[in-house]
Amino acid sequence: MKVFEAIADAVVAHGVDTVFGLLGDANMFLVADLVNRHGVRFVAARNENAAVMMADGYARTTGRCAVATVTHGPGLAVAGAALTIARQARTPLVLIAGDTPPGDPLHVQHFDQQPFVLATAGTFVPTTAAGTAVRDVGLAFRAAREMPGPVVLNVPIDLAEEPVPAGTVVPVPAVPRLPRPLVPDPVDVEALALRLRAAHRPVLLAGRGAEPAAAEIRELADRSGALLATTLMAAGLFAGHPFNLGVAGGLARPLTRRTLAGADLVVTFGAGLNRWTVDHGALFPDAAVVSVDVDPAAIGARWPVAAGVVGDAGETARAVSAVLAPVSRPHWRRPGLSAELAAADPFAGLPIESSAARIDPREFIRICAGRLPRERTTVVGVGHFGGWPNLLLDSVATDRSFLAPWEFGSIGVGLPFAVGAAVGRPDRPVVAFEGDGSLLTGLGELDTLARVDAPVLLVLLDDAAYGAEVRKLAPRGVDPELARFPERDLAAAARALGVPAWTVTDEVGAQAAFDELLPLVGPAVLHVRVRPDVVQEKF
Repeated sequence: MKVFEAIADAVVAHGVDTVFGLLGDANMFLVADLVNRHGVRFVAARNENAAVMMADGYARTTGRCAVATVTHGPGLAVAGAALTIARQARTPLVLIAGDTPPGDPLHVQHFDQQPFVLATAGTFVPTTAAGTAVRDVGLAFRAAREMPGPVVLNVPIDLAEEPVPAGTVVPVPAVPRLPRPLVPDPVDVEALALRLRAAHRPVLLAGRGAEPAAAEIRELADRSGALLATTLMAAGLFAGHPFNLGVAGGLARPLTRRTLAGADLVVTFGAGLNRWTVDHGALFPDAAVVSVDVDPAAIGARWPVAAGVVGDAGETARAVSAVLAPVSRPHWRRPGLSAELAAADPFAGLPIESSAARIDPREFIRICAGRLPRERTTVVGVGHFGGWPNLLLDSVATDRSFLAPWEFGSIGVGLPFAVGAAVGRPDRPVVAFEGDGSLLTGLGELDTLARVDAPVLLVLLDDAAYGAEVRKLAPRGVDPELARFPERDLAAAARALGVPAWTVTDEVGAQAAFDELLPLVGPAVLHVRVRPDVVQEKF
């Protein structure tokens, strides 16, 4: 048995049945062995960066450790942005990367891969001997699952062809150690209960890290007379509660924004409290903020807080409820507020106006709100266009059904993350929002979408520009034409690459397109020409 075959055995032993990647000299025989001998599904991307993004999307929607593979040199180098995104998102992911022979520093594709990996993925597991290859696979999976985050398993091309010594350890799956819930210090629990008793207008704000603790946080809110809110990444966590304000942050809706402005205490649970969550300090300017997090380094790291509690969200909420006598706050939890929240229309009062050739993006999102399947995975890419679906479209983030891979601020993420999400959760259609500029950084992945043949609707909100740059250049007196581009027929490009596509410029065309493509059973592209002068300030 050769090293690449032993690695394939070990990867499959860890429960892997899907691998994303792009073939090259250093990984093609590994991929062939995974497919032909083990029946692993190989999703072949057109770009290494996109391949790793697809694996990231797969991991985020399934909760499993994803696997991707690239060749040496430029194959790994191209994936740098995707590895950085995965690192910042703490996505469990193993990237099996080839490397040039250690004894050939003049190889045309040689570069020092270890410092590159440490600067992007953050964790590097080198395979240096045939006898350790299986062990190294186990180390990579354990690190990816327990840190968690991306790990690059580095395999030199010449080593991959060496025979594995007799008696080498057989692959054994690394079972991750499940973390025990972190119980908060009783002193911190009592201090938080005291703050809740003394507050007049408290709010409990949950992030993605608090999803398993939704019931406990609801109970604490009811006990303390607090209102509930979430970050965008936890949208829908408190759906159905009469005092759920919805998403807090720069993308908070008007009623939520007005209410939060009166808060005097905000307690966050498992939330990445950053400048956008607090809308640069404008969202709850008079509130003391207390952060509950399992990571002490995260408390106050991105935004100042009055106090912190190191503890599991559910354990902390339960402990505070146990020492807090019920508090009634009819001035804060007033029936009128509950009724207003139930009747709130995100489109009310918007000055929607479409032109002859371009639809107002807010009008299009209003159509989406009425036509898109509620049970879906929603993916929103990075750019000015993303403000509209995030602000106006209800996309529930529970059950891993909302992906917004903005960690590194990299454009071009929408389509590959959508492909990975569709492969990971084929039981749910995927609706991905992307911009024209973003799509054109990775147009070839439309071919991947066509080959995967999954129910993915890619919505292209096309303003023929880099909208964010146009918005920022003009007020400074710089000609925004630098960020504008000729109109292109992106629907024709999609069809040429095998994906059915429609172009939308008005409400009638949008409704007609939805009539044809719904229910979603395969890939589709909606090329929506939107008014470029409609600005989303809080994107």
